[in-house]
Amino acid sequence: MAFNYHRELQAWVVPLLLVGFFAYLMSHGFLSVFEVTADAMFLCFAIDMETNDGTAEKPYFVDRELLTFVCQTNKLTEGQNHRSLRPLQDNEDGTELQPMV
Repeated sequence: MAFNYHRELQAWVVPLLLVGFFAYLMSHGFLSVFEVTADAMFLCFAIDMETNDGTAEKPYFVDRELLTFVCQTNKLTEGQNHRSLRPLQDNEDGTELQPMV
């Protein structure tokens, strides 16, 4: 008897909007915690780089993986900055403008 009950939901928009709103609130809460954690981690990294110099007297306290990640990212952005300062050669970036026919 319970499986044969087929009631049509007339107002389907309101429950759908409520579920969407609460799903947004939950995801926003989780991502806010993630964002604050990442900001705190990079702030601690910046303070560690500012106060310590990596010598035996003042070693870095940052994780080695994070340090190598930031160094690699800095090298990539420096390469992009150098590339944007000098004029482009023919077909250097792999794109070529074609006339529209």
